[in-house]
Amino acid sequence: MASGDQVVKILRVMPPGASFAYLSRLAGGSTPAENILAWTFPDAAATYLDFLCALHGYGGGGLTFRLGWGTPATANNAVWQLAIRRIADDAEDLDTSQTYDFNTVTAPAPSATLELSYDNIAFTNGADMDNWAAGEMAIVRLMRDPANGSDNLANTAYLFGLYGYET
Repeated sequence: MASGDQVVKILRVMPPGASFAYLSRLAGGSTPAENILAWTFPDAAATYLDFLCALHGYGGGGLTFRLGWGTPATANNAVWQLAIRRIADDAEDLDTSQTYDFNTVTAPAPSATLELSYDNIAFTNGADMDNWAAGEMAIVRLMRDPANGSDNLANTAYLFGLYGYET
């Protein structure tokens, strides 16, 4: 595939064992109201969400993950971090400790309450994305880091969607 093609397939969402984002429901404004599901990342402590993903049709470039998120706040920034844990064929013991190396984006809040903001976190091919290769699975870990000095969003951040494409 070419640059810009969606190559990361999310197989399932897996909240980690602790400090995880929780699923919440926001009521839409239509009649009848939509049930809008979003993952909730509070501003009190670092919060994580894991995705089991597969890499399909990947041509060897970098990867960019696009976050669709919103907040009741209309100013300041949230810090989002994303890391990849490759699950190589016959080489990764899943119940051993793993160090996640995060790439970061400081994302400004949307200009109105619960409008969506789309922000990107990019990875270069190779070690930056844990050498993840086409046809393999990986755990993609997302974190909001309110302890980061650049995260001054004193409010909850809601993740509505995430996808990855080749860059």
